[in-house]
Amino acid sequence: MKLSLVYPVSFLLKLIFFFFYSLVLAAQENPLPDIDSRLEKVIRINRLKALKKAHQAPRELSRLGSMLFHEVELSGTRDINCASCHHPRFGTADAQAFSIGQGGSGLGTSRIQRSGGLTRRHSPHLLNLGYPEITHMFWDGRVARNPQTGAFTTPEPALNGANPTRADITSVLKSSLSAQTIFPIANALEMRGEFGNDVADAQGNLGAWDAVMKRLLFGPKGNEYLEQFRKAYPKNSRPGVFNIGHVGEALGSFLRTAFNVIDTPYDRYLNGDKTAMTNSEKKGLEVFAGRGKCIKCHNGDHLSNFEFKTVGTPQLTPAEYPAPFDRGRFEVTQKKSDLFKFKTPALRNLSITAPYMHNGVFNSLEKVIEHYDNPKESLASFSLSNASIDLSNYSSSFVIDRDETRNKLRINLISIGDVRRGLNLTPSEKADLLSFLKTGLLDYRFQGNR
Repeated sequence: MKLSLVYPVSFLLKLIFFFFYSLVLAAQENPLPDIDSRLEKVIRINRLKALKKAHQAPRELSRLGSMLFHEVELSGTRDINCASCHHPRFGTADAQAFSIGQGGSGLGTSRIQRSGGLTRRHSPHLLNLGYPEITHMFWDGRVARNPQTGAFTTPEPALNGANPTRADITSVLKSSLSAQTIFPIANALEMRGEFGNDVADAQGNLGAWDAVMKRLLFGPKGNEYLEQFRKAYPKNSRPGVFNIGHVGEALGSFLRTAFNVIDTPYDRYLNGDKTAMTNSEKKGLEVFAGRGKCIKCHNGDHLSNFEFKTVGTPQLTPAEYPAPFDRGRFEVTQKKSDLFKFKTPALRNLSITAPYMHNGVFNSLEKVIEHYDNPKESLASFSLSNASIDLSNYSSSFVIDRDETRNKLRINLISIGDVRRGLNLTPSEKADLLSFLKTGLLDYRFQGNR
């Protein structure tokens, strides 16, 4: 005997309606937290804080630094100054994949190599570097200062350790930033020149620095510079007292003061203004701290832990630097674990400092996001055509590292598993992340529409 139950259609419709109505009521009673509520948790868990203003330098010291920043007498060939590769118009960088040193001409995207020297790395920006917690400088960290002891580690042995032989120089330098500024002066490709001038022909770094000081204090501008050195360092009066350390400290003080830009929508939001960021920027911060895994390395007040990492960056190199090309931090430490690792950059104002990565292989933040979304594929498929890099200003030729062993190592050394395997972000997640990086972290002074 079979039993069959037959329900009227109207009854089934009422049942379905009641089911969905119950879901609506449940959602109203337990709504999903809004974006600001979700970000409160993100901020708390990751201890995110707005970046405070850097300590400002004394006016006369900063003024001397400004003079020196634009001074061609620091260059052996007198055709380049600090601003040539770190111009404010280009976010204190040079908008080039590879920095063109002495012998080149022009600024930014108009700078031409000609017979000039060419470095194998992108010129890093100088924004927000004047904080004591930033202890290592350059992409490979080859200039560093121990914050506890004040001891330096640099390419010049006379400046290094607890008892440096040139303590007269190191005693003036108060930060790794100040120490960093004096090394491009002594670099043949950057500012010094290779031969044929008093700076280039001097013996070693120390000789080059002494030659620069003679130019500044006894050259055509000697009286002007001596007066300004005395104002900047009022306890000193004799020309012989001043050395390259005084130049470095003045330059570092100027950079710390002039290029401290921290008024971003992100910072305002962290300071309590919930309207400072757009909804897309807010969701981008959520991706940044979540699915994007960015915050694993880009954390802390600066959105950087300043550690040395490899992220599978394609290795494009000027042909004059043969294999194994640029090995990054390894060239300083000689540790295999440091192969292909470069300093994690801070992220504020990065939308005005393109191109990106240590060798400038990505000319847009969109391409950076696509790389992190699948580093292995990005590395394997990299070519000059899909990278859209303009290399027309260079007289050098370029080589892409296709060595399978090295490229496999570049991927395997990525410390974050999710990044190594690929993030696989959705189009909307990529768009929101781009919004956060591009405008959420950009100082208001650079945002005309805000």
